[in-house]
Amino acid sequence: MPRKKDHEPHDAVFKAFFSDAIIARNYLLHYTAEDIYRQIDFSVFRKIDTAFVSGRFGISFSDVLYESRLLSGAPARLLFLFEHKSYVPKWPIHLQLLDYFLQIWEDDLKNDRSLSFIVPIVVYHGARKWETKAFSDYFVGLPKDWEAFIPNFYYWLTDLRKIPSAEIEEKVESEYVKNLFLALKFARNKKFTLENWPNILTFGRPFYRNTREGILLQTLTLYILNFYDMTESQVKDLNQQLPPAERDWIDAIPEVFGRKWKEEGLRTGYKEGMEKGMEEGMEKGIEKGMEKGMEKGMEKGMQKGMQKGIEKGIEKGIEKGIEKTSHAITIKTIKKFPDWSDAEIAEFVGVTNEYVQQLRKKLAVG
Repeated sequence: MPRKKDHEPHDAVFKAFFSDAIIARNYLLHYTAEDIYRQIDFSVFRKIDTAFVSGRFGISFSDVLYESRLLSGAPARLLFLFEHKSYVPKWPIHLQLLDYFLQIWEDDLKNDRSLSFIVPIVVYHGARKWETKAFSDYFVGLPKDWEAFIPNFYYWLTDLRKIPSAEIEEKVESEYVKNLFLALKFARNKKFTLENWPNILTFGRPFYRNTREGILLQTLTLYILNFYDMTESQVKDLNQQLPPAERDWIDAIPEVFGRKWKEEGLRTGYKEGMEKGMEEGMEKGIEKGMEKGMEKGMEKGMQKGMQKGIEKGIEKGIEKGIEKTSHAITIKTIKKFPDWSDAEIAEFVGVTNEYVQQLRKKLAVG
């Protein structure tokens, strides 16, 4: 099983997209069997709390859970559990899913509900082949008649490795499922990603230019540039291939989410020399650093003082920039995904649970 940091970026972008009910619904319409989506009452399709801890199998939270019902009017509460995998689990996936099932059913009993009917869905885009096996196949040598004692159940698998990219692109009406799946499918193929930048990051014409689409586009862009450790200049060059609306949203990333590109600007500034200047986000840090450096230089030597002052100023500038950026991202995430738990938002943004709690309280009061 990979370390947490190896699959965390994939988990975060998947959760951001599939926490949008329109995207989750369009996935069901375009990636499941007709016998499934034809019987769903989408008029009551909504995301519900997913804070089901499953640490026994290396997972912190279930990915995304949606509630609906059958068009037939059957009283059963219908749940769709979306689970994302960027690697083949060490243990049978059935164990993790069963763990979620039990917690959901326990919650049903606590709330005096009938047991929910759960449809588990796994979206996979790892490097290794995923072998779909019945749970009973893991019990080697068991007499056939004894399989009745095994909790066999089926999960719906979307293996992006096996779906041709052309087939994903053809599903234009699937809205932004197409963009996400192309990015995930080729997450380990930088050459393809860069060559197909317009296909992955063009959200459609007309691009609606609202906060919902803007956040999704920026989230997907950040996922790609962070995963491949891209520079601002690389992204800006590639963005010339995009329609103006998408390009404007992506160009605004340094001002809204700026940490990544500002850090890159710092590295570039050191490398190319102070005469070329730091990136825009470091300018205030440099100015402050030089000011402090001049003051210290009067006491311990101008040259040494300026150097120390610049370093300290840049350091403080970065700290302030990161603090401001984290604050903006946390607020946007709380507003965009109000039903996410504090822990989920904290993990996604990279802040503490307490910080999220405080911001949520301030937003509620304001």
